Amino acid sequence: MLALFFDFLKLGLFTYGGGWSLIAQMQQKYVTDKKLLTSEELLDMVSVGKSIPGMMITNVAMLFGYRTAGLAGGIVCVIGMCLPPLVILMFISLFYTAFRENYWVNAAMMGMQAAVVPIIANAARGLAQGSVTCPPCVVVVLLSTVLYLFTDVNPVFLC
Repeated sequence: MLALFFDFLKLGLFTYGGGWSLIAQMQQKYVTDKKLLTSEELLDMVSVGKSIPGMMITNVAMLFGYRTAGLAGGIVCVIGMCLPPLVILMFISLFYTAFRENYWVNAAMMGMQAAVVPIIANAARGLAQGSVTCPPCVVVVLLSTVLYLFTDVNPVFLC
């Protein structure tokens, strides 16, 4: 339990860019490094996490923790992941005006935003490799993407 808490504490503390960036970090740690999950299992967790109420990444953390160590594991993962941003936001809210007007803080935020794009792209590539495993599936995904982006086809019909 302690290891789960500290893993998700680190994820919450050192991952910038929202839920997809956290998914990229989870993929690296639990799929590639520790091999506790497959890409398909992580993709399933993300799908379920997106489809139920609440923040997607909190739902995914709960699902991962529950899969790993039951209900207590899910709670530990959610607390570990949510604690750092909560503390940081409380601190920033106390000094919001000073942070907002500081040149160096603004420059650092712009740099972090630029760094998040390749992290998320890498996660998307890894998840796609786990979910699109046959050539006909690749054709269907590409065709659905083109139809979604360049026509008025309702996305519900593309599923």
